[in-house]
Amino acid sequence: MIGPKTEHYVPQFILRQFLIGHQGKEQVSVYDKHEDRGFVTSIKNVMAENRLHDFVFENWIVSFEPIASKIEDICLPAYQRVIETRRLEGSPQEKTDLGFLIAFQMLRTKAARARFREIEAAMKDKIEAMGHRMEDVPDWEPQTEDTLKHDTLRAIREALPNFAQIIALKEFRLAAAAPGRSFYLGDNPVCLHNARTSGPYGNLGLAVPGIEIYLPLSSNLMLCAWCPSIMERIQKNYEDRKSLLLGHLMAGKISASTMKAEIEFLRNFIEAAKSGIPMSSGIENMDFYNSLQTANAYRYVVCQQSDFELQGGITRNSLTSVRDAIRLVRSRAQPSRASVSQCVRSPENTHSDFPENPCCAPLIFISGLMRHGPVTAI
Repeated sequence: MIGPKTEHYVPQFILRQFLIGHQGKEQVSVYDKHEDRGFVTSIKNVMAENRLHDFVFENWIVSFEPIASKIEDICLPAYQRVIETRRLEGSPQEKTDLGFLIAFQMLRTKAARARFREIEAAMKDKIEAMGHRMEDVPDWEPQTEDTLKHDTLRAIREALPNFAQIIALKEFRLAAAAPGRSFYLGDNPVCLHNARTSGPYGNLGLAVPGIEIYLPLSSNLMLCAWCPSIMERIQKNYEDRKSLLLGHLMAGKISASTMKAEIEFLRNFIEAAKSGIPMSSGIENMDFYNSLQTANAYRYVVCQQSDFELQGGITRNSLTSVRDAIRLVRSRAQPSRASVSQCVRSPENTHSDFPENPCCAPLIFISGLMRHGPVTAI
């Protein structure tokens, strides 16, 4: 029998960027949404499970862990470069690597796996409400932990190239945490937001106009991937804002110093985005970003400063989805001028800018599942 083996669905190289100040110990401060409590533990024990990626398939014990580790190794250099330099170089290769990092993290979590259970439960409720039984559905078999893992792996294999390529075509930006604040890291850390409404079909698809994608890279650095249409709109808003301020100045509603300060603030903010350095975040921005992390998390949220006030507030309101978080955020803390809607850069890259089929090379590893031995070895 193969012994217990801890396998992470949020990589340890990200968790290490959220360590608390216990010298020599790789520990993080964690909030548990299910039990409404906080605790401190090693990064080995959080956002991980024993034999998470191991399952039985056709009388073999199959493990996805070696492939997951190899994919992490592919993404790690780009991640480390951004962490160390605190800057985006903006190259097509960097966008390809970061797009792949976001896509893989989005698909590999426990929350993603739980959605398969939710789909089957919803199907069962619907069929039973029609007076039928799931057992009567042709080719239906009860879902097991092994089939759930297999379905998740198949979804990763099928969706990862497309997801990564779509994300790589976004406009990438960095956001810095506000002074004295830290970004949260949830166990389902890729969060989507869209200020636009799209009718009954929803507005949180990766290719939906206006989509904003967020992944915390460290306790003080957030990776943002935005629809290029946002950049175009924001540039226009900036120009309109300058005209409006000039009108207020001529009407005597504001002073020249006030106008100058606001224009310089907006200009510096935009220039930071264009140059790849982190954009500043205000307190309201931090509440917005962290609310998304908390609501999107399946169970655990990490906070370097052990500040769980926001998490507790969301738990008490029984938030269960990103949309719930957005509704809460809109009622509490609209993004300020230093938020995502005030950064600007025109889209520069098209499909032809990227290496041919940039996301396929890492998928070579997915076809090489590691076989430990026959099922009788369990």
